[in-house]
Amino acid sequence: MPASPLPQIGMMLHMQPATNEPIPAFFQQRAALVQEIEQIGVQAVWVTEHHFDPQSLSASPLLLLAHWAARTQRIQLGVAAVLPAGRNPSLLAEEIALLSNLAPGRIAIGFAKGGPFEAQKRAFGRGSDAARVQMREVVDAVLDRLHPQSHPDEAVLQPPVQTPLPLFVASREPDTLAWAASRGLGWMSAQFWPLETYDAQAINWGIVAQRPADALLSRGLWIDEDGDAARRHALAWLAAFRRNKQSQWKVGFRGPLAEMDESESLARAIVGTSEECARQLADLLAQRAVPRLAFNPLDDRPERQLEQMQRLFRQVLPLVPSSLSAPQPTSLPASLPAASAAPHRADAALPGRP
Repeated sequence: MPASPLPQIGMMLHMQPATNEPIPAFFQQRAALVQEIEQIGVQAVWVTEHHFDPQSLSASPLLLLAHWAARTQRIQLGVAAVLPAGRNPSLLAEEIALLSNLAPGRIAIGFAKGGPFEAQKRAFGRGSDAARVQMREVVDAVLDRLHPQSHPDEAVLQPPVQTPLPLFVASREPDTLAWAASRGLGWMSAQFWPLETYDAQAINWGIVAQRPADALLSRGLWIDEDGDAARRHALAWLAAFRRNKQSQWKVGFRGPLAEMDESESLARAIVGTSEECARQLADLLAQRAVPRLAFNPLDDRPERQLEQMQRLFRQVLPLVPSSLSAPQPTSLPASLPAASAAPHRADAALPGRP
C-alpha cells in the first residue's frame, strides 16, 4: 500500500439489526465489529443519529462512542451526525468535552438538522426549516462553551483535551456552509449525494474559509470477484434500503436514489471487482481533495461488513496508483471573492443567518 496517497479511511456503521435479533446481542456484536476493524487498520468509524427507527438503533450516538472508546485504543470515533436542534447546548457541550477526555485525540463530531423522518418530526414538533435554524443556534452556543477563551462565563466543566476537535456540519445549503466555515467547522457529504454536491460544498465552504479543508465523504462499498455479481448485490441492497426507509420519511418524499437509473445509483458507490473498485477510487480522489473517506459496506450483517473492509485494505487500496498525491487544501476558483475567516466566532455577517 502506498505510503500516504489516501485520505483517512473509515467505515460508516449503520446500526441496523437483523430480523428478531436480540437488542443486547446486537450492540455487543457491533462493538466487537469496531474492535475488529481497528485491528485491520481502519482509521475511523462513524455512526449516525436516528430516532424512532427500527432500522437504525442509534438514538444516542455519543453513548455508543463512549462504549466503543472503552473497547478500542486507536480508531477515531465519529458521529455523522448529531442532531442538535432542541438540545440544551450546555449539556451537549459537556458530553462532547467528556468524550474528548475519555478518548483523547479520537473524537470527531458532525452536526445536522436531521433528515425527512416523519416520526422525528411528530415527536420533536419541528420541520426542516425550524430544525436548520435551531441547529445553527445550538451549535453556535456549543462552540462558545467548548472554546471559553472568548466567552469565559460559558466554560464547560471538563474542557476538551482534544484541541482542536474535528467538527463538521452535514448540509447542502450555501448559507449553512458559509456559517460552518466562519465557525471553523468542516463539512460532511452523505453516501447518496452525488460527487457534484461534494464539489459544490467545497466551493461554498471555501469562499469563507480561506484555509485547508476538513471534510468527510461517505460512499457505499461492495467488492466481489465477479463484477456483475457485485453490481447485482449493490442494486438489491439499495432497493431494500429504499423500501425499509419509505415508512420513515415524510409524506410525499420518495427518498434518495428514487429518480435515478441503475448506472447512476452505482456511480455513487464503489462497486465491482478489486481492480474496478481501485480504478473508481483513484478517479474519485484524482479529481478532488478528500481528507476523510468513510465506506458503508452494503450489507447489514457484521461478518460481511468486516469481510468487505478486509477486502478493501488487502485487495483494493494496494492497487490505487501511488502517483495520487495526498489531499491538498481546497482552493477557491479565481472568479469567487475571498473572505476572511473568523473561526469559532458567531458574529460573522452571513446571508440568511438566523
